[in-house]
Amino acid sequence: MVSLTDGQKATLSPEAIKFLSNIRHIPFAKTLSPFLTSSSRVPGLRQSLSEKMAPGEAELLAKYDLRVKEIRIADIPVVVIEPPVIQPEKKTKILFNVFGGAFIMGSPRDRAALTMAAELGVRVYSIDYTKSPEAKYPVARDQCLSVFRELIRNGPPDSSPIDPANIYAMGCSSGAQLLVSMLLVARREGLPMPTAGLYLCTPALDFTGAGDSMVTNANDRDIMPICLLSSMVSQNYATEGINPVDPLFSPLYADYDASFPRTVITVGTRDLALSNGIRFFWKLKEAGVKVELLVSEGMWHGFNWDPVVPEALQARDAVIRFLNQI
Repeated sequence: MVSLTDGQKATLSPEAIKFLSNIRHIPFAKTLSPFLTSSSRVPGLRQSLSEKMAPGEAELLAKYDLRVKEIRIADIPVVVIEPPVIQPEKKTKILFNVFGGAFIMGSPRDRAALTMAAELGVRVYSIDYTKSPEAKYPVARDQCLSVFRELIRNGPPDSSPIDPANIYAMGCSSGAQLLVSMLLVARREGLPMPTAGLYLCTPALDFTGAGDSMVTNANDRDIMPICLLSSMVSQNYATEGINPVDPLFSPLYADYDASFPRTVITVGTRDLALSNGIRFFWKLKEAGVKVELLVSEGMWHGFNWDPVVPEALQARDAVIRFLNQI
């Protein structure tokens, strides 16, 4: 179980308390994590997550009458999610989405992509990159870059190029690492940035293990012990000999300037990535980037996409307001 005292409950909604009360941690996780996250067990982890998420995804599709189609851009599979009504001022805008899942799990039509299509009211282009261990760093990042490059140069199939000023971009957890690393490489290539706005949800941007929350939230506060997530990355995603402070692998160590897209970051006080979000906020702010940090009391890693928890609804509403600013 997660740590949940009466004092902690006093500042949480009943819905958040119910969610956290139902969390069960794996016993002896630190000892078992190398086995539980080995490459041979990844298919089972994916299947388990898919079965858990499927009902919620189906509910969102029906609730918002979302249309989903699969296409290929730069020979990379992409899922396009479209709301039934798009306001005139957003007809030419899209959201470029990089899903999360510790690089080994997740789906381009996850709750994050579906929710943002409905609530931001734009077409979502969600990249179905190759997950690990089938492809290690930096394959997935480079696949995302290939799609981004094609969208701004030639556009989607049977369409015209998309103005980077009309591109929002979103990355959740490990998806944030892929997205920010992609933008750093794009900058090196001289490609324009997606300046409509960037949303980083509980971003995993430092794989050195540094940060206060990587210690304080590592065991019984977040929904999963950090040892499991770290093992997923080290065993399946990281290439042998990679320097964890390489700025393309851990983008917190890169240099930024005011040309980086305006950014909104969401984290929770229980979130193992809390320190990542705080440190990246200050890095961007000191570089002159317009950036907002939204920290939600008592929230966990990836809380943003819960459909009923009031704290999640509040955070998403603030994110949408930020992205809608002109």
